[in-house]
Formats: sequence, C-alpha cells, structure tokens
Amino acid sequence: MDNPRLQAWIDRIDTELVRLFAKKDLSSNPLDRAMEYTALAGGKRLRPLLTMVACAECGGDADAALPMALASELLHTYSLIHDDLPCMDDDAMRRGKPANHVIFGEANAILAGDALQAEAFRVLATAPCPGLDPARRVRIIAEFAETAGRAGLVAGQVMDLGDAGKATDLERLEQLHRRKTGKLLRFCVRLGGHAAGAGEAVMDGLTRYAEAVGLLFQVVDDLLDEEGDGAALGKTPGKDARQAKATFPKLMGAAKAHAYADRLLAEASEALAALPQAAPLLAEIARYIRRRDY
Repeated sequence: MDNPRLQAWIDRIDTELVRLFAKKDLSSNPLDRAMEYTALAGGKRLRPLLTMVACAECGGDADAALPMALASELLHTYSLIHDDLPCMDDDAMRRGKPANHVIFGEANAILAGDALQAEAFRVLATAPCPGLDPARRVRIIAEFAETAGRAGLVAGQVMDLGDAGKATDLERLEQLHRRKTGKLLRFCVRLGGHAAGAGEAVMDGLTRYAEAVGLLFQVVDDLLDEEGDGAALGKTPGKDARQAKATFPKLMGAAKAHAYADRLLAEASEALAALPQAAPLLAEIARYIRRRDY
C-alpha cells in the first residue's frame, strides 16, 4: 500500500497477530506452530484492513475495531491452509513459502485450519469493542457464521471442486466466487460499519461496495493466475488451467475480463458515492485491488 495511513494500519494488524500467537500451549505445540506458520507468513491483510477503514470512514474508531477485525484474517488463513491440501486445490506454495501441509503434514494442517476457524469465532465473541451493543455483536457473529459455512466460503469451495473440468457459464462462476471469495470481503466491510454503529442505509451502501470489490478481487486473481509472476504471487501460477477450472479470462477472454474488472471498480465507486459521507480510503483500496500484481 502506498498510503502511509493504510500501511500504518497494516503494521498494527501484523503486530496484533504476533501478540495473539505469543501465548503458546506447549502441550499442543505442533498445533500452535502450524497455526502461526501461515497466519504470520505475511499477506496483504486486506480483510482486517477493510474493517478498520470502513469503521473509520463511518465515523468510528478504527483502532477500537482492530481486535474484532483479526477474526477475518484468522478465518481467511484457515481457508488458505485447507485450500492448499492435496484433496482440495493441491498447491505446494502459499505466501512465498511451502504450504502448511508440506511442513506439518496433512493431518496437522487440517487441525490447524479447524483451530483457526474456532479461534476466529472466539475473537469475535470476546474482543473488546467499546460502544458495541451486545445485540449487534450477536448479529455480527451470525453474519460471520453465514460467511464461513454452507451459504458462504465452504459452499463456494464445494462448487469449485465439483465444477473443475466441467462446462460452466459466467453466472455460475460469479455465484461460486461471490461465496468462496466475496462473502468474507463483504463481511469485513460490514463489520467496520457495525463497529461504527452505522445505520441501515449506510450498511446497504457498504454492502454494495463490498460485493463489487469481492468479485473484482477474484477477476483480478484469475487474470494474475494467467499473467502474473510466480515470485510476486507467492503461489503457483497457471494452476487453474492445469486443473481445468473455469476462470473469468477462460470464459470471457483476457481483454473482456480486464474490461469486466474495470466495470466492477466503477460499481464500487458508485456505491461509495451514494454514501452520506466521503470514503476516499475505501475508494483507494478498490483501486489497489484492481491494479495489484500479487
């Protein structure tokens, strides 16, 4: 991130993640080491950053939202560990390092992912967030469960596995990625609104922004899988093609996929323009997602 304010928040997120894993249970040390291996391996920290930025631009305290924002990074890390497993997407690299199961074995990787998901719910349920109404916290946890499960991330992964090698269309592909990738990004933006006590009209605008950004992230991801550099990506490029998976460039062609990404960026910008207050940092993040190279 070029913006010093955004980078400062990313640094705070990294610091808090290190602190979260500082207390280790020596009786289950392989589990703790496997959990922190992927969680602390770097990454864009886009999900918790979106929560902090959305909170700030809705008039809330971004730093106060940080403890809850970490839950999204924990859930995301669990999904990456499981996604890389041989029985899933079968990738040996993640964030520029050997995948979790390569280092710790498949069984420990599965259990590390399970533990990270449970830890994410613990963080959401217990993290301090001054001024957050208890009923709204319950609503947040319910949204998080929907994001993680049968209507969200897990459902998207099932579709991804089941559709590999099969003919599909753009509508089906969008549905898949709105669940597998977009649902968590949507939750993160909404969490920032919740933490700031935003009203329903603002929450609706944030949601429309997040849904456009969530799909934009995946379209760009598909383009990078075809056009990106493996060293920059930190994972294996060209994997989707080798696994005969449908992608936006495959269905639309690269030129139309780039145009579609530009259209989604415009949709995100339009959603922000409808908010009662300016949201320049959310707009900047959307532009970053469009131009990212990893």
